[in-house]
Amino acid sequence: MKISFLKTSVLFAGLTLCAVGCSSDDQSTSKPIKPGEGETETHFQLAYASGSGSQSATYLQGVTSLSEGEVSFKNAGYQMPSSRTSRIFVSEDGKYVYNLNYTVGDLRKYEHQGGQVYKELGNIDSSPVIGTSRGRFTKINEKLGSIHHAEAKAQYANADGSGDYLGHKITASIALIDLENWSFLPGSQKEIDVKLDAELVKKGYFINRIDAPVLVQDKLYYGTRIALFDETTGKTKPVDLTFTLVVDKNNLSNAKIISTNHVIGSTNGYRTPAAYVNERQEVLQMVNGSDKTYIARIVQGQYDHRTVFDLGQALGGKKVSSNGWFYVGNGIGYVPYEKMDEAEIEMGVDKDGKPTTTHEWGLARVDLNNNTAIDLEVPQNLWLTQYQTAAVRDGKFYIALAPVSGQGNIYIYTISSTSPKGEKGAVITSGVDQYYIGVY
Repeated sequence: MKISFLKTSVLFAGLTLCAVGCSSDDQSTSKPIKPGEGETETHFQLAYASGSGSQSATYLQGVTSLSEGEVSFKNAGYQMPSSRTSRIFVSEDGKYVYNLNYTVGDLRKYEHQGGQVYKELGNIDSSPVIGTSRGRFTKINEKLGSIHHAEAKAQYANADGSGDYLGHKITASIALIDLENWSFLPGSQKEIDVKLDAELVKKGYFINRIDAPVLVQDKLYYGTRIALFDETTGKTKPVDLTFTLVVDKNNLSNAKIISTNHVIGSTNGYRTPAAYVNERQEVLQMVNGSDKTYIARIVQGQYDHRTVFDLGQALGGKKVSSNGWFYVGNGIGYVPYEKMDEAEIEMGVDKDGKPTTTHEWGLARVDLNNNTAIDLEVPQNLWLTQYQTAAVRDGKFYIALAPVSGQGNIYIYTISSTSPKGEKGAVITSGVDQYYIGVY
């Protein structure tokens, strides 16, 4: 994780995990709803997390409208298995839900039958397939998913770890998933030897995380977290390059790294999607540095140096950071971002009762075709580090925005509009150390 993730991952640690009406008994034993009782016509689903620290619970429920009324998870919602906050993806028609129980490794498929009713259809264990319970999951398209992991180990001249530093050995593990049949496709590989240029290896560059894959023709592009090892200190130092891992989709072979120095940072994202394929089959990829966030293009398998979008510059010269974004088409996207040049705000306490802080978050509408950004009007004291998904319906963008432990709204933005004001939809409420993580 980035340093800011480490700082905020302990927010509110020590508070009650499910302080307000979030017991599993309340939230996972609903009876099936019969056709004709109204809730089977659900148009949206909302995801909710309880516990902002390393341990958390995740809940889902369907709602018929997000434009009015009030949504609460008090004594409501279906609890997804989660030792950490679940990674949730939903099919385009809203019928199927896919969930990774991170740190455990089990992947589950559900059928949403309306309201709080979710029927489990399958459960597969990724751990023996990719060799770890800490793989990350992405729904690539309606038929294909990926569970993936990467690690790097420093190599030395002598077997006992002494002698000259020889660089890091990078190993990736990838398994592709048939979402319709909920099974692994042939060709899963536990050990993909990822090679960097020899000069980069010698300097200490390595990759220790992959995530956010997209598919272009028969190639998969995985974002990476890049690090640079300083052998004199045994620690890492700031990087000056950006990497992406490319593999053949058919058999996960021909692994190679493409790189650039026209933007600098990591491309793996966190829980918000970080990469998309646009209408011209170009990869639009978020690149996040320490206080700069870019959207770069990969064209025909290589970084395109002719165009790059700098979010902070487009917002008037701000220092920003982000975990991911939402591309809605025709060059338009919405980017949750952390305001790195503003004063930090207190958000809770750590396990020892000491205050923890974070920067406030905002939301920007970006136009990649015109290289512009509009800072949208959103609630104060937002923390969107763990936010996962927003929805697009009928030309409108829906996102759940509320402070941790507070009240907010579903915000609805007309995609074609350049106004910073959105429509406040349904009121959303949360209990202590609880927050909304997605609209589906």
